[in-house]
Amino acid sequence: MAVGVGGAGGALGAGGAALHLPFAYVVFVVAGVALLPAYLTGAMFLSNLLHRKLPPRFHPGCRPVSVIVCARNEEKGIYGTIGSIAQQEYDGRVTILCVDNGSTDGTMAEMRRAAADFSRPSRVIRLFGCCEPGKARALNEGLRHVRDEYFVTVDADTRLETSALAAIVGRIAATGAGCVAGNLVSAGARTWVQKMQFWDYFVSIAAIKRYQGSYGATLVAQGAFSAYETAAVRAAGGWTDGAGEDIVLTYRLLAAGRRSLYEPRAVGFTDVPATLGALARQRSRWARGMFEGLAAVKPWSQPDAFAGYFETLNLSIVWLDLAYIFGFVPGVALALLGMPWLAGWLTLLVLPLMLIGTASVCRFQRRLPEMEARGSAWGFLLFVLVFQVVQSACSLWGYAAALTRRGIDWKR
Repeated sequence: MAVGVGGAGGALGAGGAALHLPFAYVVFVVAGVALLPAYLTGAMFLSNLLHRKLPPRFHPGCRPVSVIVCARNEEKGIYGTIGSIAQQEYDGRVTILCVDNGSTDGTMAEMRRAAADFSRPSRVIRLFGCCEPGKARALNEGLRHVRDEYFVTVDADTRLETSALAAIVGRIAATGAGCVAGNLVSAGARTWVQKMQFWDYFVSIAAIKRYQGSYGATLVAQGAFSAYETAAVRAAGGWTDGAGEDIVLTYRLLAAGRRSLYEPRAVGFTDVPATLGALARQRSRWARGMFEGLAAVKPWSQPDAFAGYFETLNLSIVWLDLAYIFGFVPGVALALLGMPWLAGWLTLLVLPLMLIGTASVCRFQRRLPEMEARGSAWGFLLFVLVFQVVQSACSLWGYAAALTRRGIDWKR
């Protein structure tokens, strides 16, 4: 969203927008694509600059841990996911709880093959079925069988770097947090849609989680790779059905007075949508999940000031998305027609600022010895020019789905 700062602010100063467009609309757009993003980006950049040092590395010792892997029609990747968990550099016993959520392909057969290939005394692999559709139900089924103090969730399309489990379990055990989010990056970039998503994970999502985690209030301990204290999750009631079951659970843990942290050294490589349609479904689901989290725990109900503050900021993202789609995008179209009322050449002045912020996040990520992912220049260009349009449009779709209470499919 920072790309709109220079254009909107510059046009307003020239008086073009005020002369040709309704005043209320101009204020809505300028505040939404200039002032609000400038505040959000500036606050995040300064905070991450202050917290530029890597957090201490904690070792979990021989602490046993459980890992829940839920799958529905994931026969292509589930074997590799289970293998990446079983082959972790982790001294303690790891119990891998695999839950098949009514798959109609060869997912269960691949789970059995993985169990046969990777099981050993220190790596126990147990298979379960959950016929009731819904990711929350599958996760709760796995939770029923957890016998350890801490457990980790890993999506069926996510592979862990070899030291990821030790990093994330060590962090939650040493800090007493209720949950810890891992550092997810894109596992591959074959299509243009995946190429731009690499930079979204590597820069935007990582920066936001690092920002929030610095204050013990990472708002989403994503189900794809996060660690939890078992007793805290059970006390919170586990996962609830919805588009954002992991968001709601994180909000409830925060509401119970537990901290939610981020561990950058715990790197997981996740498969991202390869097509625009799949990306749209995923991001609209995320947007809907944000509304579910806000409905479950109101910002003013959070006992921690930072948790309430960050949750309140989430509400402003709705304004940002509306202003971007109905303000900045039309402004660019008008500028191309010779009417630079909302966007103009001054818009380009924000690019150096955006590059500085991106470079700082990349530098932090590259300092991680566990990080091997590399993005393409072509993907970065798409990320800068295209991704926010896609993201905001998909989010508006998700907001509309939340308001109309449309049905949910947990598969993206």
